[in-house]
Amino acid sequence: MVITDFEREVLDEVSKERLWRHVEWFAEVGEKLSGTPANERAVDYIMEALRGFGVPAEAPRFQAWLGFPELHDAEVEVLEPERRALSCVALAQCASAEVEGQLIDVEGGGLGDYEGLDARGKVALASFTKPPARPWKNYVAGVLKGARGLIIFSHAGPMRALNRGTVKSVWGNPIPENLDDVGRIPAVSVSHEDGVYLKGLLRKGPVRVRMKAEGLRGFYETRQPMARVAGGSTEFVLLGSHMDAWGAAATCNALGCASTLEAARLMAKHGPRLRRGLELLWFQGHETGIMTGSTWYVDDRWGDLNANCVAYLNNDTTNMIRSTVYTADGDPVMREVLVSTVRELAEEEGAPFREPAGSYFPRKYGDQSFYGVGVPSGRVQMTFTPEGREEVGPGGGWFYHSEHDSLDKCDPETMYMAEKAQTLVLLRLCTLPVLPYRFEALADWALEALNSIEGEAGSALDLKVLLDKATRFKEKAAVFDESTGALAAECGDGVDGLEDQIDMANSCMKRISRVLNPVLYTLRGRYDQDYYGAEYVKPIPVLQESALIATLDADSQGYKALTTKLVRARNMVSDALEGATWIADHGVESIGRG
Repeated sequence: MVITDFEREVLDEVSKERLWRHVEWFAEVGEKLSGTPANERAVDYIMEALRGFGVPAEAPRFQAWLGFPELHDAEVEVLEPERRALSCVALAQCASAEVEGQLIDVEGGGLGDYEGLDARGKVALASFTKPPARPWKNYVAGVLKGARGLIIFSHAGPMRALNRGTVKSVWGNPIPENLDDVGRIPAVSVSHEDGVYLKGLLRKGPVRVRMKAEGLRGFYETRQPMARVAGGSTEFVLLGSHMDAWGAAATCNALGCASTLEAARLMAKHGPRLRRGLELLWFQGHETGIMTGSTWYVDDRWGDLNANCVAYLNNDTTNMIRSTVYTADGDPVMREVLVSTVRELAEEEGAPFREPAGSYFPRKYGDQSFYGVGVPSGRVQMTFTPEGREEVGPGGGWFYHSEHDSLDKCDPETMYMAEKAQTLVLLRLCTLPVLPYRFEALADWALEALNSIEGEAGSALDLKVLLDKATRFKEKAAVFDESTGALAAECGDGVDGLEDQIDMANSCMKRISRVLNPVLYTLRGRYDQDYYGAEYVKPIPVLQESALIATLDADSQGYKALTTKLVRARNMVSDALEGATWIADHGVESIGRG
């Protein structure tokens, strides 16, 4: 594509000054956990800004499962081989308890890190920097491995930092069946330096510690700002950033909140020229509740999402200091349009662009509550040169979720760059008559995943039927992509007389995504949510246990039971591929041009 005159007009209207004023305001408020007075101030600020832009908005109240740790009442004390008290903060959603036990080093705290270790009744020590995510570390330690407590040490940096956070693995509001999984053990964060000290003691011999954490958790009322810039149809693009935040809360997430406000202003100004609307959300309960706001939104607005949402863009921590490189990524159907759009802008500006590395990998974090409903998703942001990454540190930076996440970690220029890239992507998703999606890429991705799973399962599970159906889907998807591409090219001369074909093309794209995404990216399916950071969220999660079956005795009860489970999973994937193939074929027949 080429940047159009209309796109240039809107890009020229992106205001660095407005963006920075919003960032300064949010950063000055600082920590604003859902349900607190500071958070309420932020809700009011957003609502007032939206009224000023003329954007219809609401802030519905809902019951969100939230956690309020007594941050500075937490304790960690080494009892043996020497006595020493360590500074720490309690992690939200952990159990309120005081425990004592032998310390064990579990490295990242994933399932494989416990191999050869007996964690029962012990206190686990894990690195925040190493995967998996903290909530899954806590679930593994407390629920799966029977540990008594969990100590997580923070990122390394130029000064001591205590990375605050949450250890609730249950995504969104709990239900009766998983309420007991919320957090069974106390969990605290210590500095990187103290983590290194503890690891050094363990290398010399046994270590015994005492730890204590306290806090409240349960259902609390909160308000969630939501707005929609109307387009010419009921279809819409969803842009979401989280507004509750830990510590000084500048990069995470004053930047995202400000960016979403600027998107509202820009798109509202040009609403009459949008084919699709733009839904804007500032999610609550992201931090202390683990995605309660985005999950509530999915549950409460299911019908509208299912029928009309064409894309979800996550808008958290869009940039920070030293993030001078454009990048974008998304699931297989969206990757091409996201990457090509942002690369085009970067090339025009003479700025570096980084291609996404490797094949798409589904990940359960960052308000990714939309896999089940089947909405294509992606992200636009700035990233780092190697030198910049070394300075900032891993992940969200050494200052992540701490009092050091202050305004000096933000940069007005890279913020401005990120906003322009986001704006260009939003404009294309909201104005192009035919959605710029590619389903042959999704078929290739599914084939790659199935071949990998077959390689691990060996002869224990026959996946030929799935490989054949995925190949058939690829053939039909290629023709469907050719058909929709030809239709899109015709729209360059105007859409008169093409509206029925356009509607059919877009409807088929939504339906294919609704059928395939829940099977390709989730274990719990369409109406539930997988756990935060779960290691089982991999390509086609329902078939991931195929690797286990190859290790079992074919005469064992476990082998036969797992075979039954995997045959049912195979049937699920088979039905989804067959359904998607039919939709693609029907679309070509209805649209023509294939």
